[in-house]
Amino acid sequence: MADSLQQVASIVNAMPAISLDEIKALSLLDRLDVKFILHEQQLIQILERIRDRYRVLEINGVRPGRYYTTYFDTPDFFLFHSHHNGLRVRHKVRWRWYIDSQLVFLEVKEKNNRERTVKTRTILSEPITRLVDAPPGWMPPSLTVDPAHLQPVVWNRFRRMTLADFERQERITVDIGIEFGREDQVIPMPGLVIVEVKQRKFSLSSPIGRELHRLHLTPTHISKYCVSMAMLYPELRHNRFKPILRRLSTLCKGFIR
Repeated sequence: MADSLQQVASIVNAMPAISLDEIKALSLLDRLDVKFILHEQQLIQILERIRDRYRVLEINGVRPGRYYTTYFDTPDFFLFHSHHNGLRVRHKVRWRWYIDSQLVFLEVKEKNNRERTVKTRTILSEPITRLVDAPPGWMPPSLTVDPAHLQPVVWNRFRRMTLADFERQERITVDIGIEFGREDQVIPMPGLVIVEVKQRKFSLSSPIGRELHRLHLTPTHISKYCVSMAMLYPELRHNRFKPILRRLSTLCKGFIR
């Protein structure tokens, strides 16, 4: 796995850079998200073919960037159950530490009844464990849970490459080195890559879309939050997520050429 990650880093470091200030114009807070799961070896193939078509985010001389995320839920896991039960409107509540830019945001991701993702974010001075300590006004009106009942449940860490194409209004995140955790328990996901294509209107006609299609990779419903909850709280009902858990288990055991 280390060799694969070094190959990925070598390709990414040779790509043209984009700054954090520049990429803010492509934030796409109201967007369509389409995810794909693949192996690091497949990612290397894709990056080799699109390396001249995208710019890659660089922060303080670092690419890919380091991310640490903590998710919150109620004691009865209301937010997790809303995802598992397929409610039309559902939320994820988290703080995310963007380590290389030294920023922490409290973020709420809402999937609405049109299957669009709307993200709201509030800057924090540091990671927090109680959301009642968050700045006022962080909760969108659609989130109706009592913030006093929200507590940390799972965390993840990973490295992320963010690719940008202003011509097509497309932003792509590529997550590698993924680990899930609950308190001191850690589950590594060796070889796993999660690619998320963020567009205002989804199309696979973009350079990365064509490469994903060439490798017969199809869109996959995957949530780091839901997968980690199912892995780290096995007592919770998680039938809806068993197919993706089986796929991840197979992929992380090794890539068959």
